[in-house]
Amino acid sequence: MLTRMNPGRARVTVARAVVITTMALAPAAAAVPALAAPCTTVLTVGCQSDGYDTFGYDSFGRDRFGRDRSGYDSFGRDRFGRDRSGYDSFGYDSFGRDRFGRDRFGYDSFGRDRFGYNRQGCARNGEDKPEADHAACESARQALPPTGSAS
Repeated sequence: MLTRMNPGRARVTVARAVVITTMALAPAAAAVPALAAPCTTVLTVGCQSDGYDTFGYDSFGRDRFGRDRSGYDSFGRDRFGRDRSGYDSFGYDSFGRDRFGRDRFGYDSFGRDRFGYNRQGCARNGEDKPEADHAACESARQALPPTGSAS
């Protein structure tokens, strides 16, 4: 004798089968990435790779940050933002000097600009700028050591 099955009971039976199957396969699905061998060479079969070799470089020779093997990015800058000569994008080195040895205000390591004046407008030879304090410039020149020339 054939009996007719209740449709609600059939849904419960299918749902139970799905849950039991999922729980039976869950440990196997979690173990698959753990069993996958890391890529050690290009020819390793069955390895999972993130696109980088063992040294951290992709097929174009760039690392995760876009720098090539020498440490410079595609713009020619290292991780500190300096080019291969050691100058930043504004043209200054790590000491704040440009390629001519002048700081950001145009003065060299002796405190003189291109024309020989210091920040106060005093010249070493005595020809100060008109707006300079001439008495202060003269006292600063007197404080300088002698040059050693016998003139």
